Amino acid sequence: MGVPIETAQLRPEIAFAHSSIIDYEKAWQIQRNLHSEIAQGSRPNTLMLLEHPSVFTAGRRTLENERPKDGTPVIDVDRGGKITWHGPGQLIGYPIVRLAKRHDVVGFVREIESALIKVCQEFGL
Repeated sequence: MGVPIETAQLRPEIAFAHSSIIDYEKAWQIQRNLHSEIAQGSRPNTLMLLEHPSVFTAGRRTLENERPKDGTPVIDVDRGGKITWHGPGQLIGYPIVRLAKRHDVVGFVREIESALIKVCQEFGL
């Protein structure tokens, strides 16, 4: 693993926002609002924990033949990657943080993945 990713030191704490099942589009609007507040320094870094009703999100690289044909909603999103399913029983974490090195988003995501893999391994998963 490389050098740990640093977050900007505007505030040392992280806020947690938890919801049960929330529509993807509503959660996306909340994320945009939180991002704006965090970028302005008026809110601490925040981790949203929630679930979505069954929905697919289609990143920019999703091909037409990869979209489901079973009637499950598909929402086009402004991220890289392909198609991703979200649904009940799947706990989703959206970290909304101000990174010290603005352009190292991929490194930040890899750090989170690595930490989650280690936690799962400790539980034998």
